[in-house]
Amino acid sequence: MIKRTTIKRLFCRGLSGKIRCAASEYGISTPTLVNPAKQFSSFEDEMDELKVQQIPEQDIPAPSDSTFHDVMSFFIQGYDCTTVEHFAQYTHNLAKNMHLKIFDSFAMPTKQTLVHTIQAPGTSEKLKPRDFMLATHGRVIQLQEMRGTIAPVFLEMLQVNQPEGVILNIEPHSQYHHKERYIQKEIPKDLL
Repeated sequence: MIKRTTIKRLFCRGLSGKIRCAASEYGISTPTLVNPAKQFSSFEDEMDELKVQQIPEQDIPAPSDSTFHDVMSFFIQGYDCTTVEHFAQYTHNLAKNMHLKIFDSFAMPTKQTLVHTIQAPGTSEKLKPRDFMLATHGRVIQLQEMRGTIAPVFLEMLQVNQPEGVILNIEPHSQYHHKERYIQKEIPKDLL
């Protein structure tokens, strides 16, 4: 994450090489003189920190008893965002009403897929096939310490009420799923 001082330096560097904007948190409105070598060295250090973007690992609790499942991730995917969102809300509310522990719930980044269509021989110019962009939306609900006796009832309720066009996948939670949730931000080359 970009630190507040880095942002101020990025905007204030354009004023002059030797003049730095004063921090607004101190209430100073006039620019102050700063040694340029110190200014650029700390700026470069902060940019080096930004180059290496690491996602911290998530602590996954172990089940407290052998009758409990690990943290289970319920992946809900589909092409229609509203249908996916409503089914995710239904799953979340069903888990709360059945007194299941919800470990986490979040939206996955939307994935864009380019679909090429093939032109049939003898097709007129008006009926030429087009390329389409399909957006796949995803939601994840993670349940912790789900009992083995309640799991079949919960899964059956989800399958009965699953709408068309929505895919439901259930997997044990792993660090890969945690890292897949975040989008890597690219740093513009003019900042490096």
